[in-house]
Amino acid sequence: MKPTVDLERLIEYAIKAPSGHNTQPWHFTIGEGEIHIHPDFNRALPVVDSDNHALYISLGCAVENIVLAASHYKMRADVRISQKDNEPHFITISVESDSTIEKDELFDYISERQSTRNEYTDKEVPKRDLKELKNSFEFEGVDLITLTEESEIDELEPLIIEGSNRQFQNKDFVKELVDWFRFSKAEAEKKGDGLWIKSMGLPNMPRFIGNIVMKHFVTAKSEAKRWKKLIDATSGFALFTTAQNDIAHWIRLGRSFQRFGLTATKLDISHAHVNMPCEELEVRKELAAKFNLGSKHPLLLIRFGYSEPMPYSSRRDLEEVLTNKKGKTHG
Repeated sequence: MKPTVDLERLIEYAIKAPSGHNTQPWHFTIGEGEIHIHPDFNRALPVVDSDNHALYISLGCAVENIVLAASHYKMRADVRISQKDNEPHFITISVESDSTIEKDELFDYISERQSTRNEYTDKEVPKRDLKELKNSFEFEGVDLITLTEESEIDELEPLIIEGSNRQFQNKDFVKELVDWFRFSKAEAEKKGDGLWIKSMGLPNMPRFIGNIVMKHFVTAKSEAKRWKKLIDATSGFALFTTAQNDIAHWIRLGRSFQRFGLTATKLDISHAHVNMPCEELEVRKELAAKFNLGSKHPLLLIRFGYSEPMPYSSRRDLEEVLTNKKGKTHG
């Protein structure tokens, strides 16, 4: 049966998904009963994400939001990876009405979820909530390790600091990061993307001042000091691994992470990326060895705990990411 709502409505939920530096590296097309999510490599991060695995993780997050929104509207969503000729892989989501579909409760938290980048309290997460986080998804080839014991966090901390040091000693990394900073509310609203510095607890400032601050006052040493403070106030870490390091697993990891983040939101648990040891290949190998991961690939590290909400980062409008409007239905 045909979908009961305009497919654009589902895409409006997809664009609320998280992405590295809030680059929103996607564009959408609509066919007859189908949504296609395409990678936008003009929004890739070639320094910090040279193989585009984080980009496809972001697409996976958007996929899961569409699947959840479809359940809300009594529709079944089937996901597959597609490719035309030698063009980049993209994602096809076929949608049809199905009165037997039950709404997934995580849909209710899509608009509320955020990556909360402030300092957390050191309040312990109850075991029942940890269990719910660990059971929030089930996708083949994706696993989650939660690290909450003091001894585990002590082993993880030097790897986080090493990853951060390597990145902030790399001028290309710093330039790429600063390019995606939005130093004022006006800039964030105009661009509709990037990291508004107020969402990270920093004051608004003109871009030229922000560039001076980043160039002269933010160093590997200052970042290490900042991260030590954040780590000390973190309840735990979630380390996502995949069985293979390929596009299919990256997308599944994104879907898994989105369900984790929405479940955390339901439980009033804050979360944010701490992905430096996964982004730096040599540190990633150390991470795998330290936690006896064998052949698994540690690709995403998240901190979680309790904190107050922060200002939300901007999102681009539907018109900016939807490149056609075919296949509209009116039910």
